[in-house]
Amino acid sequence: MVDTEPEAEYLESTTVKFEWTLKGLSELFDSSKGEAKSKVTKSARFGGGRWQILFYANSGTVNSEGHGFVSLYLSCEPTAEEKESAVNGKWVREGVYKFSFELRNMQKTVLFNSKEAHDHSFSYKTLNWGWAQFARRDAIYYNSNTVRLQDAILIICSITSTPTVPLVLPVIARQVVPKELLDVVGGLLDE
Repeated sequence: MVDTEPEAEYLESTTVKFEWTLKGLSELFDSSKGEAKSKVTKSARFGGGRWQILFYANSGTVNSEGHGFVSLYLSCEPTAEEKESAVNGKWVREGVYKFSFELRNMQKTVLFNSKEAHDHSFSYKTLNWGWAQFARRDAIYYNSNTVRLQDAILIICSITSTPTVPLVLPVIARQVVPKELLDVVGGLLDE
């Protein structure tokens, strides 16, 4: 049996969880029918401005049963440091990431779909990862009275970094102050 576990005794990863209430669904869905891909709707940037969700009310693909889909992608927004360290504009985000999406009604009682991706890296070449056919349009909007009445849906995104060895703060070497110096400074304070 091959041991694939890291050698470190401790590993640390960070997770960012972002909940986006996407409003105005009637306009998004009704303006994007047929096989034409809809315009993108973008979330606010999150995770220190490092990430953004891209939502397409119509992916532009229809399956053999005639059902259309919505698309969801995670977009990597390069930081100022990543842009500065880029060579010829070719930036890279350090690490490998796991991310997931959930598409729910506003009360979080109905899960329309969820998907998870593992071991993805982001760079100038691969800004976005996600699914062109995340969920059926009719299931999340046209056949869901509560979503249509509220004209909104909840998108939940979780992003977890690759486990790494926690940073250990360097030990500061302590030096003993000579007693003579302490006596002189103490004498100055007494005066």
